[in-house]
Amino acid sequence: MDIPKEIMDKFGVKDKQNHVGKSFQNQQYRSGKKGMQAEQSTKTTQIVFRANGQLRRELLTSDAENWSNLLYDNGFGVTPTALRNFYNEVKALQSRIEAGGFPSNEAMVGLLKSKAAYAYARAESKRKTGFGHLKSMIEQGSDLSKSERDFKDFAHFFEAVMGFFKGR
Repeated sequence: MDIPKEIMDKFGVKDKQNHVGKSFQNQQYRSGKKGMQAEQSTKTTQIVFRANGQLRRELLTSDAENWSNLLYDNGFGVTPTALRNFYNEVKALQSRIEAGGFPSNEAMVGLLKSKAAYAYARAESKRKTGFGHLKSMIEQGSDLSKSERDFKDFAHFFEAVMGFFKGR
């Protein structure tokens, strides 16, 4: 399968050997006592909202649970407060879209990506992996949100992730 360069760059894939199905591997670094140490590769899976026109059950169950585990990163990932803040942003934007329509709020959907990039940049080094997954999740959700229905699907997915994250 030939992968466009911009997709490989977006997910940090250096060569096609790192591509595995619908997953992309990123090498993350964490500072430790011995300086910068390569951390185990992490997989960020591709988010798919619908199959055959229907919202996927797996999106709100197993996919959401897997994403919550990635975000948690064994206790060194995204903080509950940071995750809640992003969730609140998504829910507030969902209300704005319902009131004013998707086209008039589409730019704000894109703004979520820059907010996620900022949160990643500010994250402590020990939390970079979890925030990297949050950034990927927000980027994918934003990119897939081409209509009000798509954004609502993303909001449902995020709600499920929140539930699994909090239920840990």
